[in-house]
Amino acid sequence: TTSSPLPQGTVGVNYAQTLAATGGSGTYTWAVTVGSLPSPLLLNAATGAITGQPATAGPANFTIQVTDNNQATATKAFALTINPALVITTSSPLPQGTVGVNYSQTVTATGGSGTYTWAVTVGSLPSLLSLNTATGLISGQPSAATTANFTIQVTDSNLATATKAFAMTVNPALLITTTSPLPAATP
Repeated sequence: TTSSPLPQGTVGVNYAQTLAATGGSGTYTWAVTVGSLPSPLLLNAATGAITGQPATAGPANFTIQVTDNNQATATKAFALTINPALVITTSSPLPQGTVGVNYSQTVTATGGSGTYTWAVTVGSLPSLLSLNTATGLISGQPSAATTANFTIQVTDSNLATATKAFAMTVNPALLITTTSPLPAATP
């Protein structure tokens, strides 16, 4: 009775999905009869649980058979996609900012599955800059010159996480330091 495709998995993240069946008699025995599960996932013959930590990304197609105590069987084809590991792809240091000038830089990631949620987990952004938790956009107007070091974490829909340390420099505001009036000119 389990529908296909199965919920997606992610490389390096524990996967667990239990198959279900109805009807028949007694206890069920489960087996992969055509194709194979993504390596190294395993099917528990007694419980129908598919578990493990996927090692490679890609699609998998396989057929599962369930057998009851009277040797009656049912089969069903399944598809399961394993997504690449979640990785923050933006490089560090981030582009420099300037006091009093609008700043906008989006942190990006690849892999994982579903939508991403962003957070600063260690340290803090320069004063008056903020991180949009839904988009990864760092924006605002920095208020003080500084060099900031912080760690950003991304979390996907399956609660897989990736972190990366970042550095960012905020330069002082641009000022003209020459005093007025200027020296008198000689004709």
